[in-house]
Amino acid sequence: MRIRLIKKLVSVALCACLLAPAAAQAISLGGLFGSPVDAELAAQVPQNKRSAINKAEFELACANQDAELAKLKEELADRQDDLANLNTKLAKAQARAAEIRLDIAKMEAIMASNLGQAEDNRKVLNDLLADRAKNERERIEIKSKADQGTLFVRDWTQRVAQKEKAVAEFKSRRSGDAAPTPQDAPKPSPKPADEPVEIVNPEPGAQRAPKPDALPTSEADLKS
Repeated sequence: MRIRLIKKLVSVALCACLLAPAAAQAISLGGLFGSPVDAELAAQVPQNKRSAINKAEFELACANQDAELAKLKEELADRQDDLANLNTKLAKAQARAAEIRLDIAKMEAIMASNLGQAEDNRKVLNDLLADRAKNERERIEIKSKADQGTLFVRDWTQRVAQKEKAVAEFKSRRSGDAAPTPQDAPKPSPKPADEPVEIVNPEPGAQRAPKPDALPTSEADLKS
């Protein structure tokens, strides 16, 4: 009875040891599936206390832009590597074509000089001609793939350049501190209209108009 109880306790302890790392791992992996911060509570933070949040959000957005640019550069590098491999294969195929041409020229010269066994010479020449045809097909195929790879590299190079420009423009912004646009800029208050200027030297024969705000200065003026 006592032995059975001890075995049971050992089994429970062993299970606890095995499950503890799994539980710890589950807790540590929780942050990988999203932010542990309550989004609803974060949204309730007043604007006058969101300065640090806005700055961190902008920095996160910039980091995400950098990650996207890095991914494009990685894809561009892969295509450049593929193109480099194709160009290497094409160069080797062209070098092999030059070797075959040299061997054919040698065999034709040997046969024209009636050297060696005619039957053996003909067999060697036929094999060389077959190798030349095969090499030509290989070079055409590789050249087609290399041309396509060149277009891919050109396209992805343009994508990277456009993304670099977009990221630079994005980083030049300021979170919530954008400069006012010309439409939003305060307009200067209009200047008061200039007062009419009295003509000092009127034309001959013209009568001077009385001033509307002139007031009578004497009793004779009042009677008149």
